[in-house]
Amino acid sequence: MIAVSPLPHTELEDGRGALVKLDAVGVRYGSQWALRGIDLTIREGDRLALIGPNGAGKSTLLKSLLGMVPLTEGSVHLSQPPPTIGYVPQRLHFDASFPISVEEFMAVAAPGSSGWFGGVPASKKPMIMASLEQVDAAILARKKLGALSGGELQRVLIAAALLQNPRLLILDEPASSIDRRGAASLQTLLLSLHRECGLTLVFVSHDLHWVSHLASRVACLNGTLCGLGSPEEMLSEHHLEETYGDSFYPKAGSFGLDRRAV
Repeated sequence: MIAVSPLPHTELEDGRGALVKLDAVGVRYGSQWALRGIDLTIREGDRLALIGPNGAGKSTLLKSLLGMVPLTEGSVHLSQPPPTIGYVPQRLHFDASFPISVEEFMAVAAPGSSGWFGGVPASKKPMIMASLEQVDAAILARKKLGALSGGELQRVLIAAALLQNPRLLILDEPASSIDRRGAASLQTLLLSLHRECGLTLVFVSHDLHWVSHLASRVACLNGTLCGLGSPEEMLSEHHLEETYGDSFYPKAGSFGLDRRAV
């Protein structure tokens, strides 16, 4: 049985501590390996992007960090005290016609909630509004959840994750359902939260232009870890061609131009 183990404080070369360490992590679904041989250290203050084609194991890696899937082999070590983790899913599955407001949704997502019985408890109102204000979405508090645009919903989901007061924020394709302007605004917001709240960010994205402007490090996945380094290294045309070929990230000029998954 694979256990989640404590991670003694380890100061890395740049003076930051290790927050999470994965040692030889593997996850198998039936007879099929989704991930194998993953050695990865997430450092305090990282903005770590996970890239790779569909089926490369990106979502499985996120789920292993969240404890949502059991490890088949290897181990996960957490710093002490264990970091609180906030999670922003790729999409929220809900009935858009259901008459729940943003603040009511936030009340359900708040720590200690046991369900929604209508309205917002007065004791939770201040923390809900403070979290919405952090993402510049306080004006949306009374708007119906189903009436939000893609960008507005993404901000509300981030605000809900911030209710946990996380040290580590994990985001699955945060910019996938919003337009270019909204994606740029979201990028600015995440950089601000990283700087002002001391958040460590781990996120999946197929938009390499977006990755290049947000990430401090990039991990390339394809069933295993194929590379880890700076955006300049990992998103170079040479490295992408060598790792994935032309079928996933087509040639698109020099680093920094927009490359999107096909």
